[in-house]
Amino acid sequence: MIRTVAASSSEILEAVLALSRSIAGRTDLPALLSGVAESLSRVVTFDHVGLVLHDASENAMQGHILNAPGNPAIENLRLPVDEDPAGWVWLNQTPLVIPRLDSETRWPRFVGRARREFGITTTILVPLTTGESRMGAFGFSSVAPLDPSPAEIAFLERVASEFAVAVESFLAKQAAARERDRLRALFDITNALVSKLTPNKLFPAISEQLSRVIKHDFALLTLRNDSGRLEPYALHSTGPELFEELKEPFDPAGMPAADVLAIGRPIVARDTDLDRYPAMRRFVALGFKSICSAPLITRDRVFGTLALSRMSDLEWTRDDVEFLSQVAGQVSIAVDNSLAYRELSEMKERLATEKLYLEDEIRLDHNIGNMVGQGPAFHSVLKSVQIVAPTDSTVLILGETGTGKELVARAIHEMGGRKKGSFVKVNCAAIPASLLESELFGHEKGSFTGASAQRIGRFELAHQGTLFLDEIGEMPLELQPKLLRAIQDQEFERVGGTRTIRTDVRFLAATNRDLKAMVDENKFRADLYYRLHVFPLRVPPLRERREDIPLLTRYFVQKHAQKMGRTIDTIPAPALEALTRYDWPGNIRELQNLIERSVILTTGNTLNITLPELPENTPAAHPAGSSPGATHIAERERIIKALEEAKGQVGGPNGAAARLGLRRTTLQSRMRKLKISRQYH
Repeated sequence: MIRTVAASSSEILEAVLALSRSIAGRTDLPALLSGVAESLSRVVTFDHVGLVLHDASENAMQGHILNAPGNPAIENLRLPVDEDPAGWVWLNQTPLVIPRLDSETRWPRFVGRARREFGITTTILVPLTTGESRMGAFGFSSVAPLDPSPAEIAFLERVASEFAVAVESFLAKQAAARERDRLRALFDITNALVSKLTPNKLFPAISEQLSRVIKHDFALLTLRNDSGRLEPYALHSTGPELFEELKEPFDPAGMPAADVLAIGRPIVARDTDLDRYPAMRRFVALGFKSICSAPLITRDRVFGTLALSRMSDLEWTRDDVEFLSQVAGQVSIAVDNSLAYRELSEMKERLATEKLYLEDEIRLDHNIGNMVGQGPAFHSVLKSVQIVAPTDSTVLILGETGTGKELVARAIHEMGGRKKGSFVKVNCAAIPASLLESELFGHEKGSFTGASAQRIGRFELAHQGTLFLDEIGEMPLELQPKLLRAIQDQEFERVGGTRTIRTDVRFLAATNRDLKAMVDENKFRADLYYRLHVFPLRVPPLRERREDIPLLTRYFVQKHAQKMGRTIDTIPAPALEALTRYDWPGNIRELQNLIERSVILTTGNTLNITLPELPENTPAAHPAGSSPGATHIAERERIIKALEEAKGQVGGPNGAAARLGLRRTTLQSRMRKLKISRQYH
């Protein structure tokens, strides 16, 4: 352990004075230990000189051991107070001599390390104290066994009292410097938080300021989403490259973050805590040694975590944890404000988009929920709508083109619990496949060429409302899995984005195609088909509801006449019967277009239906009670009248063909057939 050299009292006194001079101005613990070793080497022989300080934050003893003079100090010796003989000296304020470590049984962990790592046989420790301040213990160790005399112990106590003053001064300066660095870092972090930087630039700035006070390799800011998963909001590395595993949303179960979210207090976990946090195993496999995670709290709500990770064995001190909590408090306010601002911006964008969308809908003159009919087929559809509308279930509306599938979808929306929300329509056939994903889910700025700004999609626009996917059979196969996920989980990511967005949307779909046959031909995904096929609703073609044709005709006449500022109160009965007997391959859309054209061409109060547009060999081409010859005479008179009004002009916007609602070539063909003289044109 130690052995005093034959020295006079004056030499010993001179050594003590040399000690005071040697440690004066030293600025760190290794330098202080080196000063002690240099000044005492003339009167004391030793193999190791050590300083063990008490760490109140964890009630542990932190050792600083200097090998033979000139060798660097070793600072990774840390044991609980009751497992370190220096802890006994600190508690009892009494010197301790262990002449032979191989026979010591009270502190097995210390003994094992001392013998294994340093080959020590003998150790002497004395209290390191100034006034009322008990800092730890000071001592020497020897490879050779030795039993020191009381005089030698007294000498070491005197050395310790001189050394304690220097250590206390150093610790005070260290605490002051640490507090200065913390305040400076907090100030710089606050400045960064109010600098309006984007998260990609803000968080690295915060992490770099943190690293001045708390050493770490990775900093991660996570936010809890509606499903309880943690989404990386910002990530920064002070050393190694970032791992892809840290960039994906994850379930916090089995990780320290779960406890942080539950109790709202910081948690420190190490690679030895896998029994408690088994989900840490995949991060430990990447080389992580420990993590300190602090909660992000605002308005009594824990909404995320700020975590620092280390890939070294460096311990987390109480100061580290407290400072990280302070920073987390500052970051919480900034992130909460940022999220609120983003939410308001998205709401503003959604409302603006919704306003434009609704204006477009009004301009297109859709009849929201106005279904017209009275026959059995119509009542069957209406009954199905009334049954399914309140349930919020997905509905697949089937029917030929022009049968009014969109009106059925709007009626379901209006009769359901979401009528106060938006009814948003997407025609899957009208949007190019390359743009359909962006139209549905939105995109982030810069996600593709031309994406100069962030844009919300129709899914977000329909939040708490209804999304109607028309012509669903035209959706590209590669987009169907993402649609399936959005329907099943009510969540998606924008194109080019990583943040999972959750919505509350009711889904309605419509098609004029046989989806089951498309599934059999591998042209449509079976899982998506069965997810849509919850409540199939067939809309019959107009030829299966002929009894509704007169009612629909009157409705369209009133609608278009009012729009054009006209008064039409009479519809000829033969014309109604002719319309009723026609098969209408274009269904209601064809009927509506025919009536609108007829209203345009009508000059009096009696509707002038353009029957020449109907195929001649269909029952509707010859109204009941009239002969083909009479029909031809009436048609010939209308054409002649139109030619006279157009001053003989057939084509052009003011020509007879436009007045009759016909193509120029069609009118010329009919003129030849009816032998209308060339003098009219």
